[in-house]
Amino acid sequence: MSDTFDLSKKEVKKQDSEQDPKLNFNLSLLQQLRAGRRPAQIARDLGMSRPALQYHLNQLKVAGLISKLGYGCWEVNDTAPITIKKRSSKTIQVTLDNTPEKLKFLGLPDSVRGHAFLFVLMVPPGLLNWNNRRREEYLKSHGIAYQQLRIAGGGQRIWMGGRKVWLTNNSVIIYEKSSFFAETARDAKHHALMTFIALVKKVEGALHADFTFKLGKEYRFKVSRQHYALVKNALAEQYDHEGKRLHVREPDEGKLWFVIDNSFNLHEAETVHPWTADSDNAKVQNFFNSLKECPVTTDALLTAIAGVTQNQVLFAENISNHIQAVRELGQGVREMNLLLAKLEVAICTLTSTHTPPADLQIELENSMIR
Repeated sequence: MSDTFDLSKKEVKKQDSEQDPKLNFNLSLLQQLRAGRRPAQIARDLGMSRPALQYHLNQLKVAGLISKLGYGCWEVNDTAPITIKKRSSKTIQVTLDNTPEKLKFLGLPDSVRGHAFLFVLMVPPGLLNWNNRRREEYLKSHGIAYQQLRIAGGGQRIWMGGRKVWLTNNSVIIYEKSSFFAETARDAKHHALMTFIALVKKVEGALHADFTFKLGKEYRFKVSRQHYALVKNALAEQYDHEGKRLHVREPDEGKLWFVIDNSFNLHEAETVHPWTADSDNAKVQNFFNSLKECPVTTDALLTAIAGVTQNQVLFAENISNHIQAVRELGQGVREMNLLLAKLEVAICTLTSTHTPPADLQIELENSMIR
């Protein structure tokens, strides 16, 4: 099952604050490069010389905002200047290039680190010039480095935004290298998807392709891999201290869905199922949060279970005693009825005034037979 990302629902808020004209020009230039426009086209539309535009491109390159892929082909590096970017009050994106030691201070206990994302973007059927031969021709003519994919159907591997991208006839596969720290797995996944969509637009611009469906309204994709780790988890800390690892698999299909490891010394309890990792993480997180609110030890649980078991044994004994008492009571009632019947016969005999009822005589005869 694939997901969709509806582009028509995205809104851009109007900004009223005044900005520096130079900043506006740089932002406009970045936006046009992101859209895949060539420097020659931009210079012509702006009515400026190519050397003048090249000066601004060099300034952006020195600032680390863009990098050159080939002749006349530039890539906008949204994450290049810094390794840690705070996108919202709830989510932090961290790239892992040469920065694992910086991860130690990130994340509160049992907050979530979303990582190891693998996105598969569907290519619209009949996309013009989208086959191995024409893609290779385009990459070569624009000086974009690539490697052949040794897979069925072939393809090319390129690098975009520091991420590995596979180009195949049916899909574009993106390996996300960043970690996304958030309060919940849902927030981490949402931010990863926003980063994925931004990278798709870069790929479209670099390759002059359009991967949208329904006349540019949506992308279709699936998340083939996703990991969500509870950071600085107490159970994980205990396992890591003892040098142990924990792998939990599904009882039916045997798929791995929960592991404990010590990635980047963060003591992580991690959900890794390719399809349900996000929902699994929410359940695990709720369990540990509940355990924090109502802490209980294993000894206390065993004691409570033993107490419940003992109560059940006593209850069973009481039920057995009650059943026996009811049986004895029934026997006593039958004996009392028999005595009353005999008494009534004796009274009738003494007075000789009437004959005992027929049903009473039958009852007496039956009792004598017994």
